[in-house]
Amino acid sequence: MIIHTMEQGSDKWRQIRLGKVTASVFSNATAGGAGKTRTTLMRKLIAERLTDLPEESYSNSAMDWGTETEPLAREYYASINDCTVKEVGFVELSADVGASPDGLVGEDGLLEIKCPNSSTHIGYLLDNKMPSTYVKQVQGQMWVTGRLWTDFVSYDPRVSKRPYWSIRVERDEQVIAELEVKIDKFIDELKQVMEKLTGSQF
Repeated sequence: MIIHTMEQGSDKWRQIRLGKVTASVFSNATAGGAGKTRTTLMRKLIAERLTDLPEESYSNSAMDWGTETEPLAREYYASINDCTVKEVGFVELSADVGASPDGLVGEDGLLEIKCPNSSTHIGYLLDNKMPSTYVKQVQGQMWVTGRLWTDFVSYDPRVSKRPYWSIRVERDEQVIAELEVKIDKFIDELKQVMEKLTGSQF
């Protein structure tokens, strides 16, 4: 495992992630059924490996809001938990797999921040449980980093009376083992396609 300290979103960060299966897309890489999600991701990563260029990423106002608000959420979390959050750029598990956690907490913890639209934030408050959409990302980050728990945080200062919600997620070895098998299978298939296209796995 290698921890890179560049700023997330920077050119260096985009370059180190190039062609890798990252925790944010673990759900796509392990998707089943007849959908195109998995195939689309594989072709994107192959394109990045062949061109040595990151594919343009989609952005909208909600995503921009999340990026702008994340530092405030990190400060809020550190303040109410009386702790220090160490920011990292990218944690590289291998040449093919890595993750960009929103922070390292102590020796054992991770921080995963979401700054969603207000209705989604209120939904998290009311449901008061780990959103299933992010289970693979969160467990995958613990696999990559070797950490034991993650504080999953939703932060929306527009909901002034309840801007913050958090739940601690413990490392689940069974989920991680299943995830590792599926990610390895995805990477093997990707390399087979690369070899078919170019005679090299890259």
